[in-house]
Amino acid sequence: MTFGDVVEIAGAVVACLGIAAAGAVFVSSRRPLAALAVLLDLLTAAGLLHLAADPSYLRALSAGIVLGIRHLITWSLMTGGRAMTPPVQDWLGRTRKSPR
Repeated sequence: MTFGDVVEIAGAVVACLGIAAAGAVFVSSRRPLAALAVLLDLLTAAGLLHLAADPSYLRALSAGIVLGIRHLITWSLMTGGRAMTPPVQDWLGRTRKSPR
């Protein structure tokens, strides 16, 4: 068994553990954003391990795409969460956005 094989197996284990950890975070906290953050971080780690097993331009490109998607999803969830908050009325009856 070569070093590349061991790293490939480690990447698969990290990906499986990422799914399990994200499920555990969601069940314990009921916060899907926190669970998604854990899942994306561990899938990123698995992708980088996959890249380390046998470095090539195609694997580097796929790791870059995964990182870009991770940043895009995280950014859209963080900015979209504020837009979905219902308006709040103050004591004078004026409507304003919630201060999240």
